[in-house]
Amino acid sequence: MTITITFSLLGYILLLAILVNYGTVYDYAVKKGYEGFRTRLIALIPIFGYLYFHKKESLKIVSDRELKHLVSPEILGKRIALYGLLLIVAILIIVPVSFLIFTSINNNLLQTMFTVYAIIISFMLHQGLVVDYASKKGYGGIKPGLIGLIPVYGFVYYNYQPKRRNVSKQAIREVFKFSSIIQKIFVYAQITLVAVVVIVPVIYIFGMAFSNLRTDIPNQIWPDTPSWEAFRYLFDETNFARWYWNTLKIALINMTVGTFLITGAAYVFARFSFKGKKAGLLTILVLQAFPSFMGLIAMYVLFWKFKLLGEPTYLSILYIGGSIPGNLWLIKGFLSQIPKDLDESAMIDGASKFQIFVKIILPLSVPILTFVAVSMFMGPWMDYLLPGYLLRFKPEGAAPDYDITQQWTLAVGLFKFINDLNYQHYSAFAAGALMVGIPITILYMLFQRYLIEGIMAGATKG
Repeated sequence: MTITITFSLLGYILLLAILVNYGTVYDYAVKKGYEGFRTRLIALIPIFGYLYFHKKESLKIVSDRELKHLVSPEILGKRIALYGLLLIVAILIIVPVSFLIFTSINNNLLQTMFTVYAIIISFMLHQGLVVDYASKKGYGGIKPGLIGLIPVYGFVYYNYQPKRRNVSKQAIREVFKFSSIIQKIFVYAQITLVAVVVIVPVIYIFGMAFSNLRTDIPNQIWPDTPSWEAFRYLFDETNFARWYWNTLKIALINMTVGTFLITGAAYVFARFSFKGKKAGLLTILVLQAFPSFMGLIAMYVLFWKFKLLGEPTYLSILYIGGSIPGNLWLIKGFLSQIPKDLDESAMIDGASKFQIFVKIILPLSVPILTFVAVSMFMGPWMDYLLPGYLLRFKPEGAAPDYDITQQWTLAVGLFKFINDLNYQHYSAFAAGALMVGIPITILYMLFQRYLIEGIMAGATKG
């Protein structure tokens, strides 16, 4: 073990020395006016590379002080630190990848996955090169991308097409430059990897939803015989529709009432000056630092005293209260960017504060308000802690045969499918998870433009 570590450390030091030598010699050669592939090769040769370019006459006007600065202890120290860090990162990437490639030789599944991965990257690289080649000759739009999907034909097609713009052969060769191709390979490899990481679990959830498995986890992405049994089970044998309505009702109240209250408060803090304003903002900021579950016992006591246990609708009070600190600062920062000249101009024309707020401030604040509204709508769909704790008690005055499951939210009900042996049903859990995504997906599709603007706007300091 000690010998292995010693040889690994020696190998690392040797590679680092070669890289530092190469970088120093190449920069030294560039300073003297020598560039190109031949210069890079000579720079790779330890000691000889430096001596070779040291004796060569300078093709540029450069002082001895500049050349000596490149080999000074300060520059060499920075170069060693930079190359050492880059080498560690490269090792952390290359070693696991090499291990997977070596393992795939004896593993048919991994071998198939790597083959498919390589084919996808090659396919994307081909299309990217065709699009760049067509762009250099003056062809843009969707057509080059579609033609680039046809292997080889894309290059042949645009090779015989006349140039639409005056471009040199050197510029066209730049498209097929080795460094450019390597960059594209890394980019497409990363995009493909991210796409696989995101898409495969989604497909697996779809497959599980159509598998009709109660206690077994599927060992394949898609079932051999898809079935709607899990969806039938949800609606016929559980209170899923009731859970869905409880959650949707809380989300809608949370979105509408919460956004209205927070917007009004943010407008006051952004546009009015009053005693205690700064202290109030700092207090709200401090409250944001504490997680909601810290007050779980206090919430239980309040719900118990006011006879609200087992009432899902009243959970919106807690969701709205918990979302005020962060969202108030977010909207206040956006409103502070709106010029106060607009308010003054409107007041000169006889507009009241309320009219200014409704007719000027609100229309200009649509992006940030949309972002906050959608965020508040999403909260109840994914929260288990509060409903799981406060909805496990029967409401005040409930009948002895009262079905406690009808007051659950989706998070509580779906969690039972994977945590409680009496309700265990993995396919039903997956089917319910897909149903949860429907309203959130619709909202994102409808307000996508405003959401992007809201995220960017909320990131700006007010």
